[in-house]
Amino acid sequence: MSLAFLTKPIGGSKKDAADEPDKPGRGKPAGPVRSPAASSHVAVGGAPRVDLMPPEVRLKRSQLRTRRSLRLALLGVLLVVVVACGGAWAWNTVAQTSLVAAQAEQQALVVQQTQYSKVTAVKDGIALIQAGQVVGDSTEIDWQAYLTKLQATLPAGVTLSTVTIDTADPLKTYAQTSVPLQGGRIATLAFTATSASLPSIPVWLNGLETLPGFVDATPGQVSLSSGVYTADVTMHIGPAAFANRFTPATKTPTSAATPGTSGTSTTGGN
Repeated sequence: MSLAFLTKPIGGSKKDAADEPDKPGRGKPAGPVRSPAASSHVAVGGAPRVDLMPPEVRLKRSQLRTRRSLRLALLGVLLVVVVACGGAWAWNTVAQTSLVAAQAEQQALVVQQTQYSKVTAVKDGIALIQAGQVVGDSTEIDWQAYLTKLQATLPAGVTLSTVTIDTADPLKTYAQTSVPLQGGRIATLAFTATSASLPSIPVWLNGLETLPGFVDATPGQVSLSSGVYTADVTMHIGPAAFANRFTPATKTPTSAATPGTSGTSTTGGN
């Protein structure tokens, strides 16, 4: 079979156009008219090829590929949504299980707590008593021990005859002085000392300075009656004199003052 017709131009040649009889038309030439640009791109000596595929087929194939891509994307989105919903459901199930377990444990603890309600009441009572002890002890001073230390600071031959104490109260603040240069105080100790000889006031004051919580001291009147000298002294005491029996955190400063107390006793003995 001869394939010579493939080498012919698609529009036909002038010879073919001359041999072919004229066909009726609507004012158009019988053969197709080629533009010079189209004829200039014809490959010379190349293998002849003819694309007989209609463009509608290519367009439909392209649309089918696009549809397949969209379907795959939609399927992927659906899979992601399903996995997310499943994960959320599983997480919710685990959380609900944990909540039920915690509630059951709470109920068990409440039941056990009711069995030991008396112990709880006793503990609350003990805590209330301890709080009351701390409040009541907040202004407590061991006056017996303090007066013993005071007697030890006096010179030899001097004894205490009268003592007047004005101390702070747990329910109200101790009144402070309005006199300048006087320190804050939580108690006032006024005492009268007697001696067979004329007492040395500076020696007294130096001895009082070694007492715990000493703030200041003011000597009063010195009188002589029946060969006995009587001297009055007013001393103000600070917070360091508190006993702090029920506050363990503040027992260290009190115990630290013990060496000074023993030194005071030695001084008083001298």
